[in-house]
Amino acid sequence: MLVANAVSRQPSRFAVIANDRPQPSLLGLFSQQPLETFERGATICREGDPATHVFKIVSGILRVVKVLGDGSRVITGFFYPGEIFGISASEYYLGDAEAVCEVKLRRLGRNRFRQAVDGSEALRPQFVDWLCREMASAQARTVLLARKNAEERVCDLLLALTRRAGNEAEPAHVIEIPMSRVDMADYLGLTIETVSRTMTSLINRGVIRAIARYRFAICQPALLRSLAEGIDAYDDRGRAPLDRRVGRSH
Repeated sequence: MLVANAVSRQPSRFAVIANDRPQPSLLGLFSQQPLETFERGATICREGDPATHVFKIVSGILRVVKVLGDGSRVITGFFYPGEIFGISASEYYLGDAEAVCEVKLRRLGRNRFRQAVDGSEALRPQFVDWLCREMASAQARTVLLARKNAEERVCDLLLALTRRAGNEAEPAHVIEIPMSRVDMADYLGLTIETVSRTMTSLINRGVIRAIARYRFAICQPALLRSLAEGIDAYDDRGRAPLDRRVGRSH
């Protein structure tokens, strides 16, 4: 399954262009579809089912899960409000799509979606732009799983959440983490204990601060970025991170 990150920031059904004529958007294709609600833990579609529909998330978060031959679970992606999923080269869904929390979404027949894109000069470049962004996202995830250590993976996920809550230019300083530690572990390729230990370490070092059960403040965004990249940098107050200051003293 693919996520339409390229269109996730469209503010409305239509975007206004220079000549003031409304330009159709991919998200606008779903505007007349009925709103469906799924409770936490509900399954929207299952791996191997015919991919008959494309989905736009209105609220809540979905996870896409694959169960391996040994029974272990891998989460291949989280899907957020304003994103589209359910499109791939395969004619079948590539994972189980499950509601992390209460989810509201709209669905559109896959054939109708394809016909709308193929028949619109405005929608085709949006779709191509989305595909390019999706390829870049897949490459970044490959690097995360292949090259980053546990702390870098957790920090990378937190950074992604700040961008989703804000934008690339101004990431948010307060984020929601509604997924469980189990979900985070299955997405990052870590154990639950490692995720919990890393989150506790980030809190103790003042990088993040728990506000509520699912809400966290990013207290040192520059340091969080450095940790995600594995860069030997200074924290937001111009000091080296505590663990690195200790390491240099020996």
